[in-house]
Amino acid sequence: MTLHVWGSIPVWVILTVLVVRLLLVRTQSASVTWLMACCGFVAVGLTINQPDVTTFLAGVTHVPNIADLVGRCLMVCGMFALAQSVEAAARSAKLLRASRIIACVVVLLALVVLFSLVDAPTPTAQFMTVYGDQLPTALYSAVEMTYIAVVIARSATAVLRGFRSGDGLGRMYWLFVVGAVGLVLLAVIAIALDAVHVAGVDGAVRVLSTVYAPVFLLSMVLLAVGAAGGVLPDAAREFRDWRDTRHRFRSLEPELRRLEAASGHTGLYFTIAWQRRQWRSRLHRLAVEIEDRAREAGQDVPAAATLTTARLRELS
Repeated sequence: MTLHVWGSIPVWVILTVLVVRLLLVRTQSASVTWLMACCGFVAVGLTINQPDVTTFLAGVTHVPNIADLVGRCLMVCGMFALAQSVEAAARSAKLLRASRIIACVVVLLALVVLFSLVDAPTPTAQFMTVYGDQLPTALYSAVEMTYIAVVIARSATAVLRGFRSGDGLGRMYWLFVVGAVGLVLLAVIAIALDAVHVAGVDGAVRVLSTVYAPVFLLSMVLLAVGAAGGVLPDAAREFRDWRDTRHRFRSLEPELRRLEAASGHTGLYFTIAWQRRQWRSRLHRLAVEIEDRAREAGQDVPAAATLTTARLRELS
């Protein structure tokens, strides 16, 4: 696997957790929605630039290295989404500002124009290594990395501002700040690497290439875990509640059938085609119908069915 594919692994893990969480939870915050978008863009953007995909896309589009352009454009979109997510989490967001959208579009157009100026006739998953000695290639990379550095630095600033104002950000966001510093450093290294490559300083290219890999991998892990730090604990709690609720269904549904037979009345619970993500509503309906049938049958509500309003609110 290429370096970027290795860097995409923590992002794919976070994206998988968020997708499963969305299937179980009815709603989610703007911050989590933007984070999902970010993970999707970044994961695909990092994964797409590998030999098999590069060759396939080159054959389909007849543009030899279109995979590199697509990957970089997706990374730019992912950074835009990440900024939206982090600032929403910090409660300082003024989302979808026109200036930010325009800046993102300008960067994407610049990438397309500069890519078209690069003389790169042969598909390769090592685009910068093979064609990085050309000035358009260096500018192409520098535009992307500068945008990423600016956006991530602004996001880290929003997090620090959120810490100072007591916005309730989890401590895991400190990992995001450290990862952001690492990514800014990575951008500096990448731009310097592009410059020395164009200048033909091979020794400096080797040194900077050696430093680039660990900084990239460490930054990606810290950013992924840090940005998801406010979501993953909630997701773990929600998975735990969902699992416990499934156990309640198995124990309480037979009780409801027994009480329906004893009372001579049936409710709607067993007639509803419940969806997996409706487990909270389903639990509430089950508790209400057990209480109603127990009263109608003149029996005590089963101890296992004493689901208090506070508990139901906690799950909702």
